Amino acid sequence: MAARNGWLRPGWHWVALAALAFLLLFLVYPVVRVMLGSLTTPGLWHDFLTRAYYRQALLNSVWLALGATVGALLLGVPLAVLVSRCAIPCKGLIQALAVLSLLSPPFISAYAWITLLGRAGLLTGWLGLQGFSIYGPGGVLLVSVLHHVAYVFLLTRAALLRIDPEVEEVAESLGSPPWRRLLTVTLPLAMPAISASGLLVFTSTLADFGTPMLIGEGMLTLPVVAYNEFLSELGGSTGMATVASLAMLLIALAALGVQTWLLRGRSYTGRSLRQPGALRLGPAGRVLGAAYGLLVAGASALPQAVVLVSSVMKTRGPRFTGEFGLDNYRLMWDQMAEVVGRTLRYSGLAAGIMLVAGLLIAYVLVRRPGRLARTLDGLLVLAQILPGTVLGVGLVIAWGRPPVSLPGTGTILVVAYVVRRIAYTMRASAAGVLQLNPEMEEASLSLGVSPARTFVRITVPLVLPAALSGALVSWIATIGELSSTIMLYTGRTATVSVMIYNQVLTSSFGTAAALGSLLIGLTLLVQWVLRRWLEEDTLGLG
Repeated sequence: MAARNGWLRPGWHWVALAALAFLLLFLVYPVVRVMLGSLTTPGLWHDFLTRAYYRQALLNSVWLALGATVGALLLGVPLAVLVSRCAIPCKGLIQALAVLSLLSPPFISAYAWITLLGRAGLLTGWLGLQGFSIYGPGGVLLVSVLHHVAYVFLLTRAALLRIDPEVEEVAESLGSPPWRRLLTVTLPLAMPAISASGLLVFTSTLADFGTPMLIGEGMLTLPVVAYNEFLSELGGSTGMATVASLAMLLIALAALGVQTWLLRGRSYTGRSLRQPGALRLGPAGRVLGAAYGLLVAGASALPQAVVLVSSVMKTRGPRFTGEFGLDNYRLMWDQMAEVVGRTLRYSGLAAGIMLVAGLLIAYVLVRRPGRLARTLDGLLVLAQILPGTVLGVGLVIAWGRPPVSLPGTGTILVVAYVVRRIAYTMRASAAGVLQLNPEMEEASLSLGVSPARTFVRITVPLVLPAALSGALVSWIATIGELSSTIMLYTGRTATVSVMIYNQVLTSSFGTAAALGSLLIGLTLLVQWVLRRWLEEDTLGLG
């Protein structure tokens, strides 16, 4: 409609071209360099596929990503159905607990589970679990599943609440019982969100560097191999790092292809202003439903509570003494205040860029569809599924030599954060633009207001809440970003996520807990400020 009426001026092409140029320079070019690095050296792929060391990393990554995806779906989808469609108590508490698990990156959850179920863990000792610990491939899988349940829960719940209840009412009038309506009508209509959440869990687990490194006890995965080969001072191979990186990208693209195939040729449209009715359960059903929800959501949020409590416990070496105090925070402030400030600068700058650029790109994609917009959208999908290790390796190879040597600078970290996370802000902004009636902008233009002024005075205020919500999600992901940061940082640009990782590796659990609590506290503070300002719950915590 916009293009037909001609009110969207060609000047927006410059916005699209600027975004395209940025992605070509800092997404496509690094990925192409990774591809060339893995293909131009003879024998690399043969070694990768035939040597047990690399083959084991490949198999571990695939089964871990698949296992985490299946586990998160099996736990998260029923949780979403219970909260959105059934009359059970404690719905608000279950939702709040589920969302809390998103407030820190996976490797912090791994650290918390070490505190609980490590060889000298709190629960290990209390329960007398001799010979048991969270370490090993099973522990990596457990942590990955519990950390990602909230993604499945939130996306599926939102989809279930948007389904037109009339469709289910028709099935009910035909005599279909509730369980059959759920399996044959409701869940198939929610399939786009369920499959999207599965893809998110798969790619996130595939790219996770910190969890296997912290509790895998030698478990090889592709991000670990890429890191070891790229940064090893003892004969590592940059070429093999590019092969491992490209393998990760190919697996992620294959997962995207499977998701697209699952949704092919099916229509999921239909929306009603009415909310679907709650399914009444018997007393036993309500108790069991609430118990299941509290158990799953509580287990997902447990690492956050562990991090907060352990941050105020005194330590002696790697062990907690059982006494409480603020020593960990004092040590953190004395030694790492500069790191904290630096992290806030980088993540804040990246979030500001993502907010402005994401809103502009979303406007172009929605109001100016065409070949250029489709190209931009495709590149943003690639950025969304691209493992951070792959981007880090690519940026070092592409921009690591004079005259433009960026690795080790704050600039390259901000660029990496924007490339990896801008899709979150853009998608949220696009949803806001789609809900905006174009006639409001057309009316402004018909009164002689310039397109730029119309965009700033009419569009931005109405879309800003959605854009800010997306920027908050992007910022949360950015402030705890480890996979790409670990490839790009130096001592002068180390961030909080890197310091937490290093503190856990050196068994300085108290300082790591204080830093982790800082991330959680900052996230809650920003969420609270936005909620007060926008008068809405940007993460669904309330």
